[in-house]
Amino acid sequence: MRFLTRALCIAGGLTMASSVMAAEGMWTLDNLPYAELEKNYNFKPTPEWIQKTMRSAVRLAGGCSGSFVSGEGLVLTNHHCVVSCVEDLSSKEQDLINDGFIARARNEEKQCPGMEINQLEKTENVTARMQKALTGLNGKAFADAKKAEQSRIEKECMGDAGDKRRCDIVELYNGGEYHVYQYNRYQDVRLVFAPEYAAGFFGGDPDNFNFPRYNLDMGLLRVYENGKPIANTNWFPINTKGAKENELVMTLGHPGATQRLLTMAELETQRDLVLPFRLIFASEYRGLLLQYSREGDEQSRIAQTELFSVENGIKARTGMFQALLSPAVMQEKRDSENNFRNWVNADTARQQQYGDPWQTISDTQTAWRNLYLDYVMIEMGMGSLSQQITWARTLVRGAAERDKPDAARLREFSQAALPNVQAGLLAEIPLYPEFEQLKLSWSLSKLRERLGVDNPVVKAILGKESPEAIAKNIVTNSKLGDAALRKQLWEAGSAAIAKSDDPALVLARKLDAQGRKLREQFDHQIEPVQKAAIEQLSKARFAYKGTSVYPDATFSLRLSHGVIRGWDERGTAIKPFTDFAGLFDRATDFDPFKLASTWAANEKKLDKKTRFNQVSTNDIVGGNSGSPLINSKGELVGLIFDGNIQSLGGSYFYDESVNRAVSVHSAAISEALKKVYKADHLIKELHLKK
Repeated sequence: MRFLTRALCIAGGLTMASSVMAAEGMWTLDNLPYAELEKNYNFKPTPEWIQKTMRSAVRLAGGCSGSFVSGEGLVLTNHHCVVSCVEDLSSKEQDLINDGFIARARNEEKQCPGMEINQLEKTENVTARMQKALTGLNGKAFADAKKAEQSRIEKECMGDAGDKRRCDIVELYNGGEYHVYQYNRYQDVRLVFAPEYAAGFFGGDPDNFNFPRYNLDMGLLRVYENGKPIANTNWFPINTKGAKENELVMTLGHPGATQRLLTMAELETQRDLVLPFRLIFASEYRGLLLQYSREGDEQSRIAQTELFSVENGIKARTGMFQALLSPAVMQEKRDSENNFRNWVNADTARQQQYGDPWQTISDTQTAWRNLYLDYVMIEMGMGSLSQQITWARTLVRGAAERDKPDAARLREFSQAALPNVQAGLLAEIPLYPEFEQLKLSWSLSKLRERLGVDNPVVKAILGKESPEAIAKNIVTNSKLGDAALRKQLWEAGSAAIAKSDDPALVLARKLDAQGRKLREQFDHQIEPVQKAAIEQLSKARFAYKGTSVYPDATFSLRLSHGVIRGWDERGTAIKPFTDFAGLFDRATDFDPFKLASTWAANEKKLDKKTRFNQVSTNDIVGGNSGSPLINSKGELVGLIFDGNIQSLGGSYFYDESVNRAVSVHSAAISEALKKVYKADHLIKELHLKK
């Protein structure tokens, strides 16, 4: 999936906890809830424990989490987090998605095109420096100063480490605090193991965001440096006994984004505009993909992972939408905001200090609503779904931005971000012309439909041509499928790209011209005004509650604590564990409940009592996919891959009574590698008992 976000965020019922409960929170490692951990679990993490777990956890730059599980660079994550790599390595002759993949020796491990893994090394609070640079500024001046200071800090952090270090400014508490996160950057990442799609996503969309589950949603990667596997001293040993019911378990992962600190005006924008639009768009796109998939086996293979992504997003956003349609949820949010506002307004000094950021944010939401459709269809690329156009837009905009001083560039093309941009641009991945033409012609027709035939942008992009004719010309005549040509253009720079008559670049230049106008409007007129108001709100919130409130998720490392526990589903007790016997009981002769052939062939060898999947009260959202579930000893007892349907409102609130994280049990990982995949070399490396 190259454009639509893989919304793997977890989910929720419509009940609402009246206060923060024991397991709620995605905590930064410099602000853990020590008192709560000691009181509830008799656990007090030491500085050494925190450092080891921090460096054992990793982030997949494309949007997932993972962890080192050996001293030779072996990384454990989800199958659905490596499936894009598997897809890029597959072909009509070698269907690694449905057949699975296992490297029996190091020289069989296959490099994942464009994949990057980040290991957090340290963090630093730079709030005072950022606030000093922004004091007294607003509008364009605020936006420019912020971008410049962020780039300076990131550049200083990177030093002369080049492409081996990554530094990101992380905004916590919606800009109340700024931290710089320094990562070790690894761009030689190789596929070691991925189960068959039927094993990694058993149950398909019907089982997605549900429990009981029976998924081996795991994948193994290896990190290389200078052509050799890295030697790392920080990694999680796997405890195949797992954790007992009600035992403390923690996730170390990178939740992508939550909106628990949004104002009512922002939540109403999500409810009334953003979520309905994304659901309708994705549902129509799903229909297109389903129709294409039914045209033949090869078409089904080509569309498989994109269809999974779209269906997953529809289910997740449906849960989010239902949460915001709930009167109980919105009333609780409204009451919370009113209490906060009353606290500010109850004191004249507080009124003068903090003003009325709620009204400012409400005003910016009006401007954002007016801009939204044009912005997502043009600037965000939803009106031009095509891999060739993605490459072309990266070339066009990237060349222009690289001509500027680092501090003046758009953030996604800063010096700190360029290695990841370049890796994605130059990755050699397969291109399927028929599929690309279908997606591009459909999305261009949606551009015209959503913005209107008379929209000047639509006229500039389509001219007198039909979406189908434009798509056919680009897919047939563009040469950007050649990675060597993309590299040549990237290195040649803006002049060469501006002169090129490649039809993908011609369209990309038109899109870029219009997209920049929209981006400038957002960056200079909407975002800085809103950010300034949000920072005032954050200062007031610190005075109101301090850092006892955890920050919203930002795809940065967080710890979530909880226990292994089921829940009550309308009077029925849902047990926290499933086992292998349940898998075979659920299996049928038809997809998506058809067993992978290797599992069917080895059924008699498997211990049916082996625990398969489990649920816990850990607070997670999208981005946590692939997070290690560890015990207090720092042993891996599970692999997070999903949440239950009740937690789909998790972007906006957490309810400990029903929100559950779903993980692969450590015993299932061991049993499958031993008896289904006969991976003796991996069993040895992972120190699993044979």
